[in-house]
Amino acid sequence: MDMAVNLARMSAGQTSVNPPVGAVVVKNGRFIGYGAHLKAGELHAERAALNSCIESAAGADIYVTLEPCSHHGKTPPCTDAVIEAGIKRVYYAARDVNDKVDGLKVLNDQGIETIYLKHSDVEELYRPFNTGILNQRPFITLKGAMSLDGKIAHQNGDSHWVSNEYSRLDVHHLRQQHDGILIGGHTLLNDNPSLTTRLSDNDSHPVPVILLGSQTLKADMNIFKHPHKPIIFTSNKENAAFEDRAELYFGSYDLSEVLYILYERNIASLLVEGGSSIHTQFLNENLFDDLIIYIAPKIFGYSEYQLHQGDPDGQLNLILHHVEKLESDIKLTYRRTQACLQD
Repeated sequence: MDMAVNLARMSAGQTSVNPPVGAVVVKNGRFIGYGAHLKAGELHAERAALNSCIESAAGADIYVTLEPCSHHGKTPPCTDAVIEAGIKRVYYAARDVNDKVDGLKVLNDQGIETIYLKHSDVEELYRPFNTGILNQRPFITLKGAMSLDGKIAHQNGDSHWVSNEYSRLDVHHLRQQHDGILIGGHTLLNDNPSLTTRLSDNDSHPVPVILLGSQTLKADMNIFKHPHKPIIFTSNKENAAFEDRAELYFGSYDLSEVLYILYERNIASLLVEGGSSIHTQFLNENLFDDLIIYIAPKIFGYSEYQLHQGDPDGQLNLILHHVEKLESDIKLTYRRTQACLQD
């Protein structure tokens, strides 16, 4: 199961709304096949593992990180492949929270033994997938960089290079791990960001999502050079001139509606890089799963630009999950406590 979990980790963040899954086939105490689900629409882990077998899998055991699927989607059920291969036992580390899946019953009805095998890393592995299935929204990571005195920009609005080059590189890895990246109209107009993942030999970029409001798009914006068409929510009908260059949604959408639309568009994970107003919206509505803060050893002095501009009497309790030193910067990863969970 350790090997299966490691295989699943390799594809985490690249399977869209599908879960990352690893599978290992064992016969007579020997590994005879292994596989992982690498991309939505491609072979699931069980089929990849069975296809890789160096000999017949009849009578073998399969170790899989997640209960085999039993429904038709973009690919046929994995239970069919397990049954046809003559697998004797299925060891699984997690049940599938998707109510369309009842793989264990299907396998048991065919005389195949299913055995739960606990693994300490599986809950973390399927946290994003379970969030999407249970809440019908993307897994949301809020990201911000601030000075030691809590400012995300100088008083003149300049927010460039708050953090160091190591933190900025880490952010590009974060982008690579998410299906979408969201900013607001203020950030778009002031920074004209590219919203790409600038890593060498990388072609995986998150889909840009812009909460534009009443602002007006400009033809020379960098988002129109992005490999993906940006998804833009706007109330300004003048932006219809850009309907061939962006996927436009006209009207006044609340955050929950935006997130549902994104999830339906197969954006299963969302990195929010907006400024104060965007972060305040997400924090006030408890619409986030992780909050990542990069703290730089700088003092900005007086500035109205801070991460959250909500009610000073309000309080949001968080759990410190991870601390990492990036040269002179500190990366803090927080999670919501049960007291502020909506799900």
